[in-house]
Amino acid sequence: MASGDLQSLLEKHRQFWNRESSDGPLLNVSQSKDSLFAPLHGISIPLADGTILSTQGEPLTADMIDPARILDVEEYPLRTHESLNGGPLIEGDLLVTRAPLGKMVWVEAVLGCPVIPRLDTGSIYSAPFLDGLDDIGKIGRPEDSPWLDVVREYSRLLAEGADGQYQVVQCLQRGPIDLVSAVLGHEEMCMAIFDNPKELRALNEICVETFLAVARVQHDQYPALEGGFTNPFGIWAPGTTVRTQCDVASSVSAAQYKEFFFPYDREICSNFDFSVEHLHSGYLHHIDVLLEDEYPTAIQVSLDTGSTPNSVHDLIPTFKRALESKPLIVMGEMTRDELKELQDELPSNGLCIAPWPFED
Repeated sequence: MASGDLQSLLEKHRQFWNRESSDGPLLNVSQSKDSLFAPLHGISIPLADGTILSTQGEPLTADMIDPARILDVEEYPLRTHESLNGGPLIEGDLLVTRAPLGKMVWVEAVLGCPVIPRLDTGSIYSAPFLDGLDDIGKIGRPEDSPWLDVVREYSRLLAEGADGQYQVVQCLQRGPIDLVSAVLGHEEMCMAIFDNPKELRALNEICVETFLAVARVQHDQYPALEGGFTNPFGIWAPGTTVRTQCDVASSVSAAQYKEFFFPYDREICSNFDFSVEHLHSGYLHHIDVLLEDEYPTAIQVSLDTGSTPNSVHDLIPTFKRALESKPLIVMGEMTRDELKELQDELPSNGLCIAPWPFED
């Protein structure tokens, strides 16, 4: 693609969604590992009152967070990327994005989970707060949560400062099965499949309502690009877009996921024109549930090849099957030879490959 040709780039992205013929997959060899996947290290969190959070394990509350003070914490993209006609920044075939702080558990906070920072590792996690499924009345309406106001303001400030260069996108939002596990506790979620299926579905509905509220207050702030919007993976779509995930599906069977959780992932995706479901390469036993349905409209797989048995070579048959029905995004650590194997073995129609920087 010639530098400065925005229409050519967007047309290639449109072809990705339609799984149409193109001159190759969307490709980006990242300049640096995203902070979400970098080794853990300490974090300094400026608070609304001008102080720095210094107490290990002290819960964060919404009134402690001023988005203006943390806009640039670890996630501000270097403006050394190539620019299209002085406008959107690109990296490879993808658009440069910004989102509310990715380490933050935004949806869990809106649901009511205590938000616990770990200053030594730089992680921020949520703690379960329901004593059981009879306790779901503790979860308030998302529009009454001060955390939702923080997300709205964060997105507004990002959009205000975008200058048409970076694309403001959705924050990291975990999907219904992950959210149920977060508010209830993981073991309790698994047992509820057998002991309280009706109440489990009711909790899923609440999690979907909250997920959508968080997604919509952000989407309302996004500046459109040529009438469309960009997802967190840097892929533009000619319409509204959402990303969800189902990491905790690693703990249930494909049949259990399909019966108790997939309908709620589907409900989220059906509220947007284009959708991506995030998966991990070590846990793809339920991928056919996603491929059999209209939603999501695309699949993203993060490679866990260093911590799970499946190599890139092992995954190629699954990737081929996925590409028969949906666009596919493959991201993560791979060698140059593995990248070449993906390019040689997989059809380019509807394919995006985004390796981390190669270790030379």
